[in-house]
Amino acid sequence: MKPEMIKLSLSANVPCGFSNSEGKIQTDAKMTDLLFKLIRTPEMKTLIEKVQTERSPFFVICHLPSDYNKAHKVWQFHFLPLFCSENGYLGTFFHAHAFLFLSPLEYVDGMQPYAVTTEKPNKLFTDKEWEVLFLALHRLNSKEIARRLNIGTRTTDNHLNIIYEKAGVHSACQLRAFGKSKGFERYIPVNLLPRSCVKAIQPVGGAA
Repeated sequence: MKPEMIKLSLSANVPCGFSNSEGKIQTDAKMTDLLFKLIRTPEMKTLIEKVQTERSPFFVICHLPSDYNKAHKVWQFHFLPLFCSENGYLGTFFHAHAFLFLSPLEYVDGMQPYAVTTEKPNKLFTDKEWEVLFLALHRLNSKEIARRLNIGTRTTDNHLNIIYEKAGVHSACQLRAFGKSKGFERYIPVNLLPRSCVKAIQPVGGAA
């Protein structure tokens, strides 16, 4: 790819970069900052190898720390290999943005995709209560929540009772309505995030 085109691509107001056919990587300041955080993870080597060998589009979802003393942020990286009829593979352009989510029902309701966050919406609940609440808002029952959090069912029920009391509700349906009214569907407790920083490396249009 011509240097002018690479320079133009890197001037975009989003974290982005370009890896040429020889594996040399150029990035803008925002992407440099993200890669600096990602490079300290064991998955970085696998990711770099895939950028240099993959010849079809793919994406990566990962959670990385934001600025100092702030919650982790979930990012989605897109990798787009570029080709030309004369020289074959030119390199891979990549960019990143906050991971956006939208359920099928929310799409039907006319909502727009929104960024998820690991920053607590407020201080109403304890860390464990937030975890229980997150799973309850996704319609898991007490036994399923207990299994996921590796706690007893009775303990889970106690947490739910406290959550109901704090929220001023009396049923799971009311709790979901309360959570939606407060925007809790955008929150993911950080302890529930995957242990691996890189959640998934997926080819576009199918499973890995």
